[in-house]
Amino acid sequence: MTAALQFCDEAIDVVRAQSSAVVVGLGTTGLSCVRFLVDHGYDVKVADSRATPPMKTQFMAQYPDVPFHLGIDPEYLTDVDIVVVSPGVSIHEPGIQQVRQHGVELAGDVELFARHVQTSVIAVTGSNGKSTVTALVGEMCSVAGLDAPLGGNIGVPVLDLLAPARRVPDWYVLELSSFQLETTSSLRPKAAAVLNVSPDHMDRYPDVGGESR
Repeated sequence: MTAALQFCDEAIDVVRAQSSAVVVGLGTTGLSCVRFLVDHGYDVKVADSRATPPMKTQFMAQYPDVPFHLGIDPEYLTDVDIVVVSPGVSIHEPGIQQVRQHGVELAGDVELFARHVQTSVIAVTGSNGKSTVTALVGEMCSVAGLDAPLGGNIGVPVLDLLAPARRVPDWYVLELSSFQLETTSSLRPKAAAVLNVSPDHMDRYPDVGGESR
């Protein structure tokens, strides 16, 4: 069995073992998470602290049978196998912290991507310059004749890169924010760059050390 096939089988096992999920946050990334989870057989529901999040109209049109809950309430989040937190939602929200204390797994879209990706990844992160460097790496791959779509914090949400209609490329080039990385543990890029770390998003982190972790 090739390594790619073995990794695919392991990813399928993860899906079978975790059959229910709640997506917290219904922006562009959140909707991509709903799409991916539904396509992979999960029983999905959605929660958001906003009554009219950015992608609610599209969500309701595409997934009328998927429940939507207003608020990030532990009671709504603890009866699932996995809580998928959008990067715009802090994992330090009291409701999400209570879910973690109940032993429910927290993950983000990049973590789901990491469990299913079947080709090499180049990852770029840092406080400043991520988009520029990610775009530059993508251009370098293109000039070299490589199929290397961009995604993550730039362009396409990472899970949409794995859509069945897309062919598996030579590489994925991902821009990753600290918000995405804090819910990611399985990503193993072939190449990665941390460009810099400076005070940023101090509304989400207690200090620069919290951001860099």
